[in-house]
Amino acid sequence: MPMQVWLSEKNSGTTDMRLSRAGVTYYLKIHQNNPDLPFLVLMHGFMGSGEVFKPHISELSVFANPVTIDLCGHGKTIALAQSARFETGEQTEDLKSILERLQFSEFYLHGYSMGGRLALQFAVKYPEMLRGLILESTHCGITDSTERKTRRRTDQKRAEAILENYSNFLEEWIEMPLFASAKKSNIYETVMQQQNPDRMAASLLGFGAGVMPAVCDKLNQMPVSTLLIAGSKDQKYVEKMSEMAHLIDQAKFEIVQPAGHRVHSDNPGEFIKIINQFISEDYG
Repeated sequence: MPMQVWLSEKNSGTTDMRLSRAGVTYYLKIHQNNPDLPFLVLMHGFMGSGEVFKPHISELSVFANPVTIDLCGHGKTIALAQSARFETGEQTEDLKSILERLQFSEFYLHGYSMGGRLALQFAVKYPEMLRGLILESTHCGITDSTERKTRRRTDQKRAEAILENYSNFLEEWIEMPLFASAKKSNIYETVMQQQNPDRMAASLLGFGAGVMPAVCDKLNQMPVSTLLIAGSKDQKYVEKMSEMAHLIDQAKFEIVQPAGHRVHSDNPGEFIKIINQFISEDYG
């Protein structure tokens, strides 16, 4: 399907786009197009959107051309609330279709949390398309069958809670220990409140960690320069990403202090500095 493109009235340097594949219409923004810089595609986490990276676009634009994508069913991306459409294979092919049509000569793919899981799935399957990979607070999947079943049950209960009372679910989600050290973020709260509950439930059921195929055993075959980032206060993901760092040949692992799960929000200055250094050293 042809691209739908229009220039933002507020900022002529930003290109807003809609690209469709298999019934899902994705919303994305190219925030800058400097031919001397590589592109940096940023993918958010569960119940997020490209808006969560808005405070960082200006500083990222110094060394890269930022691109934000609202993932399947999130933000302004339109998708039917059917869990099968959110499955790993479908979203991976969606991302491939989008990136092929954008025709970036060189780009780095960043993924945070859920977006990081998708970025990793993509990198394992299509490493030749990437200049580099940046993973923030994510993991390569659950390999233990009992743990996978437990996670599926947990996500099933969460999906039911979302459909029963989304406001109550959000209140409990925000208070989860995972986000305990995060700074209060009005952007995050606003973005989460604006999500479609049916699509959020479908996302959990179709792309939750308990159903996503684990790719941990494929990381040693991935020939992509990789930067791993975790927050010092997020011990669970420090351990998970440390394990990944040992599996990926070309991996650099950075633990950001002080920061929790949302490193980009907790310590944006250090987050941007680390990415700048990684891209500058790799891209030259």
